[in-house]
Amino acid sequence: MTYEEIRARMAAEYETLAGFAPDDAADAGIRIRVLAGEIYTALCALEAVKADAFPQTAAGEALELHALERGLTRRPAVQAAGTLVFSRDTALTYDVDIPAGTVCASSTGAAEFETVADAVLAAGVLSVSVPARAVVGGKACNAAAGAVDTLVTPPAGIERVTNPQAFSGGTDAESDSALRARLLQSWSIQPNGTNAETYRRAVQQVAGVGSVNVVPRANGSGTVAVYVYGDGAPVEAETIEAVRRVLEALREINVDVTVAAAEPVQRVVTAYITPKDGVALEEAQALCTDAVRAYFNTLTVGAPFVKAAVVTAIMNTDAVENCVLPDSMSDYSTPADRIVTCGAVNILERQI
Repeated sequence: MTYEEIRARMAAEYETLAGFAPDDAADAGIRIRVLAGEIYTALCALEAVKADAFPQTAAGEALELHALERGLTRRPAVQAAGTLVFSRDTALTYDVDIPAGTVCASSTGAAEFETVADAVLAAGVLSVSVPARAVVGGKACNAAAGAVDTLVTPPAGIERVTNPQAFSGGTDAESDSALRARLLQSWSIQPNGTNAETYRRAVQQVAGVGSVNVVPRANGSGTVAVYVYGDGAPVEAETIEAVRRVLEALREINVDVTVAAAEPVQRVVTAYITPKDGVALEEAQALCTDAVRAYFNTLTVGAPFVKAAVVTAIMNTDAVENCVLPDSMSDYSTPADRIVTCGAVNILERQI
């Protein structure tokens, strides 16, 4: 109920009992408005409690508490990693120390990067490479080669900085929707210490893992193959090693567990649509493109690409009357070590 509905109901009840309507300027009218506001505030609080009481509707910290009941935690953001090269135009006759924690940035963005080890620009040398990582985690800190060009805390004697290779591997913290999906799945499939769900759940807890496929008896009895993919990008070597450490401690005796990065397989989507009356073609194309990309985001390692699902995603936008896919598109039975990713999306107007 809204505040106005509560106030009107209270005023109507007052009129029924007293025989006359309360005047808004009178004491009774003021009391009714104040009490209606308090009741409305209490109802809003109850709605929030109701939402937080169930994992299907909980969000934020409340959802994390539900996840903890199942032994799950939200995957944290991962910092992008790469290499910074510090240099000068002329060589010096003395060494220049570059301490760990030296901060640099990109002049085209807000991302900052810091060195993770001490380094020295030796006398007579013009440049030195230093391992570095983003100051904060997240996809926004993945930087193209050459993007880092600003010295925020410049060591004395250093004139410039750059990154010859891209900073990569940065991922955002797990979203509420992704955590909720893992939580609900944990109720449908129960781990027993030896089944595939045991391995899958353990791997999904590793930061940097977005999708995993577990294949029992991949190489015969007593073997398990695990294929992992990141959050919209291939996983880094550090993530693979972290998964190996987790599974080494988890695996049963005499079970051989192998871990490898899943390979992406791009699929190009072309669709011919007829927009609904009143929907501009450009608007329909944008909605359909977003819907197709959203479908690809639901695909996990080893999950098949289904042509009909693309049609369903487009029709569910409620922006088109009809959708036709070319015969050249077909379903794809994805191998266990691959993941289907979105290539070009071409949404064209259907010519009748």
